[in-house]
Amino acid sequence: MYHHLFLDLDGTLMDFNEAEKRAFTLMAELLNIPINTDAHHLYAECNLACWKEFEQGLLTIEELTIKRYLLFKERSGLEFDPIQASKVYEEQLSQQGILYPQTIELLTSLKEKGYRLHLASNGISAVQRGRLAVTHLSYYFEHIFISTEMGVQKPDPRFFDHMLTITGAKKEECLMVGDSLSSDIQGAIDSGIDSLWLNPTNQQTALKPTYTVASLKELQALLLSIT
Repeated sequence: MYHHLFLDLDGTLMDFNEAEKRAFTLMAELLNIPINTDAHHLYAECNLACWKEFEQGLLTIEELTIKRYLLFKERSGLEFDPIQASKVYEEQLSQQGILYPQTIELLTSLKEKGYRLHLASNGISAVQRGRLAVTHLSYYFEHIFISTEMGVQKPDPRFFDHMLTITGAKKEECLMVGDSLSSDIQGAIDSGIDSLWLNPTNQQTALKPTYTVASLKELQALLLSIT
């Protein structure tokens, strides 16, 4: 049986797509930047591309926060200050703690079963801490691991080594749970830790996660059935 569950935050427990959309809209309203639906999609593409570079160690978090808005400005043709936009966006995003409907029930049931829960997130500390405060989600976790606080990000094995050291957990009693193949699943595989992939859109992959589920409800049923 697994004793330690390392759970990703965005796309696993929180709806990041909706949070991003709301924060981006609020930022644009505050700075009087004229946007539409296409602008939302374009920014999301720029943001995702920069996070992929961050995971690969090609960008620092400071470079990421500005580059995504530089890319968006270049590709959208809109006039605004990327540094100011980034600052306002992060302030707004830190208040967008949007949980999936099943999240609290899932965490409550796992905690009651005796799992030791730890949060494992690639993200900006002020943003993630703000969203955890808004949702009171910290209550469920023994430890909270955020990449910018650690100085290393998933999928780097050092991220996972640090979690093992701090928790005192053995690899064979750990399970990494997340939606990202490139950070959560690849990182767990590279670190010799079992993984559970949340795959609601039925993506195909050559990677071999230990388990794959399509929803939090399925995830909950699986983890509660393991003895």
